[in-house]
Amino acid sequence: MNTLAHLYLSGVDPDRLLGNFIGDSVRGAELTTLPESVQRGVLLHRQIDRYTDRHPVFRELCALLRPHFHRYAPVVGDVFLDHFLARDWSSHHPQALDDYVDWVHETIGPGITDCPERSQRYFNYLVQTQTLKHYRTIDGINHTLGQMAKRARFNSRMDTGGAVLSAHYAAIESTFQAFFPELVAFAQSLAANASDPLG
Repeated sequence: MNTLAHLYLSGVDPDRLLGNFIGDSVRGAELTTLPESVQRGVLLHRQIDRYTDRHPVFRELCALLRPHFHRYAPVVGDVFLDHFLARDWSSHHPQALDDYVDWVHETIGPGITDCPERSQRYFNYLVQTQTLKHYRTIDGINHTLGQMAKRARFNSRMDTGGAVLSAHYAAIESTFQAFFPELVAFAQSLAANASDPLG
């Protein structure tokens, strides 16, 4: 899953939220330099990614997208699923999306300076551009993927993401509806002993 889903699946614990946010940036021994509560968030991020990558519904989505994006199909698939979470946010969370994103920025901000520089750069970019608030529109998704295409090492064609999402909108929406409830249940099972509910 992409950034918005990872944040949502973290619940409201600040350290778990921070750890899940930086999960892609923490490498090797960097993990053990973090507070244990933040480490748990990083590990949650990794478990969510493993579950997603192995899920047959997500694999079907990747097969649909692979002719367009080749090795980047899973990356684009993650972003596409975030679109449907953002679009239907009120069905998943009591707080408005814009207010939730503001809360995330305020909650993560104090701890991000102690995290890997990669995470700091990404956080600052999200705050400056308010990117997550734009995930609810196809134009917003297209812009995000266009920015990712500029950083890709190979010709990813991610800058065509908006057109591909539009062309396969119903099929990708069905993927989200089938997959996301199972992902939420999985994340809730991991957080069964936590004091805060998801969402």
